[in-house]
Amino acid sequence: MGLPHATPVPPSATTDLHHGGGRDDTRVVPSIDAGGTPHAGVSPPPARHFADPPRSPFMSSGKMKKRSAHQASVDKNGRGLRQFSMKVCENVESKGVTTHNEVANELVAEFADPSGNLVSPDQQQYEDKNIRRRVYDALNVLIAMDIISRDKKEIKWKGLPCTSPNDDQALKVECSTRRNRIEKKAAYLEELVEQYIGLQNLVERNERLYNSEVGPSAGIALPFILAQTHPRATVEVEISEDMQLVHFDFNRFQLIQDIKHL
Repeated sequence: MGLPHATPVPPSATTDLHHGGGRDDTRVVPSIDAGGTPHAGVSPPPARHFADPPRSPFMSSGKMKKRSAHQASVDKNGRGLRQFSMKVCENVESKGVTTHNEVANELVAEFADPSGNLVSPDQQQYEDKNIRRRVYDALNVLIAMDIISRDKKEIKWKGLPCTSPNDDQALKVECSTRRNRIEKKAAYLEELVEQYIGLQNLVERNERLYNSEVGPSAGIALPFILAQTHPRATVEVEISEDMQLVHFDFNRFQLIQDIKHL
């Protein structure tokens, strides 16, 4: 049995690799026949390997995952701002006068992990800092609600807000005042509705008169005001030259708006 015959490689199938300025190596690319099968005796090209991009020295996925995991455990255990606010409120109320460090130290000891899962000193330090930060936020919330007061490092208990009998009476007076305002506005709205209906009726009446053969007689334009007095009363009238100002002098008179006659 003879050795398999190797097919010569055409010149176009060779690739020269250059390093710097000279020729260093020649790589043989297999020749493919018409059937798509490489010829025997020809080694396949080496696989290409791409290097990973350089990582930034500021990126530390392990630490970020560790911090997020501990943050999730803190939230999962219910150590939120609401619970810390209640704990801080109870602590300050029981003492009357205290400091931020005293409250924080007691809560750090209270919320320490009893199972001992946090074996790493870094993890324990992170938990302590997280508790102290939440205590600081809770103190600010209680100060904003005027439950406690802070003078430099001293924290004093002022008390929870409560409702006194005077507050109840003030609320009743305010409720009665607003109810009266609503009733007045409702009456005024009813009056406006009546005026609107009267004006609509007047418009329809004038339209009928204009369309009739008789036609409307001379009338008074809206708006106007009627001054009514006794038939035997003495009335003195003075009118300005531009007919814009009229002065009446008589006793026991009554002014009637035009809307009353619609």
